[in-house]
Amino acid sequence: MSRFHIGGKVVDSVDFLQKRHWAWRLDLWPFAIIYGVWLMAIVPILDAGDAFIVLGSLVAIHILVFLFTVWSVDFKCFVQYTKVNDIHRADTCKVTPAKFSGSKEIVPLHFRKLAGSSNSVDVEEIYFDFRKQRFIYSKEKNTFCKLPYPSKEKIGYYIKNTGYGTDAKVVAATEKWGRNVFEGSVTYILGKSVGDPLEKAALKGIEWSYKSDEKSMPKKGGGNAVQIVQRHHFASHLKRMGVVVRVQEQFFAFVKGAPETIQERLVDVPAFYMKTYKKHTRQGSRVLALAYKSLPDMTVSEARSLEREVVESGLTFAGFVVFNCPIRGDSATILTELKGSSHDLVMITGDQALTACHVAGQVNIISKPALILVNGKNSGEYEWVSPDETDIIKYSENEAEALSESYDLCIGGDCIEMLQQTSGILKVIPYVKVFARVAPEQKELIMTTFKSVGRVTLMCGDGTNDVGALKQAHIGVALLNAIPPAQKEKSSSEAPSKNDSAKSGKSKKLKSLVENGEGPSKSRAVSKSESTSNQAVNRHLTAAEMQREKLKKLMNELNEEGDGRSAPVVKLGDASMASPFTAKHASIAPTTDVIRQGRSTLVTTLQMFKILGLNCLATAYVLSVMNLDGVKLGDVQATISGVFTAAFFLFISHARPLPTLSAERPHPNIFCSYVFLSLLGQFAVHLFFLISSVKEAEKYMPDECIEPDSDFHPNLVNTVSYMVGMMLQVATFAVNYMGHPFNQSISENKPFLYALLGAVGFFTVITSDLFRDLNDWLKLVPLPRALRDKLMIWALLMFLCCYTWERLLRWAFPGKMPAWRKRQQHVAATIEKKKSL
Repeated sequence: MSRFHIGGKVVDSVDFLQKRHWAWRLDLWPFAIIYGVWLMAIVPILDAGDAFIVLGSLVAIHILVFLFTVWSVDFKCFVQYTKVNDIHRADTCKVTPAKFSGSKEIVPLHFRKLAGSSNSVDVEEIYFDFRKQRFIYSKEKNTFCKLPYPSKEKIGYYIKNTGYGTDAKVVAATEKWGRNVFEGSVTYILGKSVGDPLEKAALKGIEWSYKSDEKSMPKKGGGNAVQIVQRHHFASHLKRMGVVVRVQEQFFAFVKGAPETIQERLVDVPAFYMKTYKKHTRQGSRVLALAYKSLPDMTVSEARSLEREVVESGLTFAGFVVFNCPIRGDSATILTELKGSSHDLVMITGDQALTACHVAGQVNIISKPALILVNGKNSGEYEWVSPDETDIIKYSENEAEALSESYDLCIGGDCIEMLQQTSGILKVIPYVKVFARVAPEQKELIMTTFKSVGRVTLMCGDGTNDVGALKQAHIGVALLNAIPPAQKEKSSSEAPSKNDSAKSGKSKKLKSLVENGEGPSKSRAVSKSESTSNQAVNRHLTAAEMQREKLKKLMNELNEEGDGRSAPVVKLGDASMASPFTAKHASIAPTTDVIRQGRSTLVTTLQMFKILGLNCLATAYVLSVMNLDGVKLGDVQATISGVFTAAFFLFISHARPLPTLSAERPHPNIFCSYVFLSLLGQFAVHLFFLISSVKEAEKYMPDECIEPDSDFHPNLVNTVSYMVGMMLQVATFAVNYMGHPFNQSISENKPFLYALLGAVGFFTVITSDLFRDLNDWLKLVPLPRALRDKLMIWALLMFLCCYTWERLLRWAFPGKMPAWRKRQQHVAATIEKKKSL
């Protein structure tokens, strides 16, 4: 069996391959034989020139075969590998990912003996790594399975487990699962706290500081230090996090999280609880609920072994922490520009639905009344509810499209789970404008749903939670937090706030801390002295001292990696690994840059193909039909023509995109009615102009028979054909230049404008025969006055016909409008019609 169908979320199937010996690769031995045949059979019977032409063709084919192995994974497998049925004969495998999960890859297949096994017989493990995930072969299931982690075992499994008592077991576990490194939200580096801007804003708001030894204390003194004993990190599916701390000799459990999550874990819920947090979320603030409970006397080891459920249950409400996160000044402007350029805007966030709707309204993502899908009063029934709870509409998945015509819809992560269970994903998600409280895998699901209904997606993300969705989007833009340059000491008092703002992209400021109650008693300040070891830098170290320094350095590295309790440096930039574009700033402005540059590149490519096509058609006629009549070009003439062509191509490729995005979209490819009709129409005009001009010139020439293979010599027909050809070339560039609404117009692209004017002036001069010496150098004969006037008039008419035809086609065949945009325009027209009645 050479293929395993896995059918997972990441991998669909795996094919077993064995690498061919280099001598038996299909891109080597067949060509070695062909080259030998060429040397032994072709070279003796052909001239040297013809033989080398054959060799060049063979080399070109060989190069194409090599390039196809780079371009296509399937072709590379066919050329360099053979399929095998026995897994033990395979050394490589071709991994076919699941739909919308990327492209195929060739990865090595690993075989190893498990270390540290207690059995006398070694156990062989077969696995491959694909996108930082390990898949292990299971003999029982006869397929590959994702590496399992012992996180959902029965309680008896953990009771019997005695840990890793030997170095061999530690090595075996490390090889299997890797190091378990905790990444905290805030850590202490080089004398300052770095990490989550929200956490830093909270510490700043309550005027506390966090130190490297897991301690937090008031900045101004007068209180007790809080020692963190155990952490239960934030989980997106739990929507909360908790810590066990020690204040003096007493232990407390502190928990924070989403208000609706903490509400379920409170012993007593205040009457104002829901009303208060909904009030702040409707105003666009980010609200977290705080809760705590006292723990009985215990040892530190017992506190560290407390289960999460014990720590985060039976809590006492402490208050709400409300964060005011002002929107970046350019966000609304940029999103308005995107909306006006025929783009549909959707917000995907982990914030509460009321907060998300408020922010979406401020940045013009939603413009109609909002409806939020919530679980109704009756169990199992869902309702569309307005943010102020005045409008309530019964939910029906078949009415989502009609409802989106009058309202902007918002759903949460729990509703997405309901849609998955009822198979309503495709009926609802394409019409939703705001997604709130979504988990990372749900973000990925949203992007795949949009792609499955034919949407072309661009997504911005700035964190690890966005990695899956960024990979699924057609265009991913990772937003990184820019590090500002070092500021001078004169503004040191303002530096912290400015640095925080620059690093986070938002000014996260604490609005109010406690609505009801207070936390534990105020604590006293504890000072801490820091030791330095700079005294032994300038003297030679003994062998023992060098060994101690080496061990000290190793311990520092291990502490930086983390031991399960300390918080190491947060690793930033995960989003940039999953997206093709990375912005160094937190602003969404790069999205408009990507679209603007993409549209400019697309229209430039289209006009290049059109210009090349028209030039090639005219040149083909000159070099074929007219060449049989003896029409030729001189060397100087061909050189001048090539110089003008190169200059034109250079200058049109440097056209800059317009600063404002247009609502009109460019044509996505060259295989469309607009391009074909434009080429055929313009070529018909060019051909008519060329044939008419040459026929007119023949009336002024005596009848003579010119051999096609004869040398070039100036005559009236050659002169007219050269002038007409250059006029066609200039007209082609001028007519097919794509300016507004995507690029600079001809008048704004000064180098191209001057090149066109120079070409027109040059050909006006040589046609008018103002400088006879110049025409003699170009080997152009004088034109009769009547013929010269006709050429000038016909050239003008040719340009006007082509220009009119091109503009007519651009009006008749605009860029394709997406289906959702057509639906919006139809709805808007219907509403306007009803208003007029």
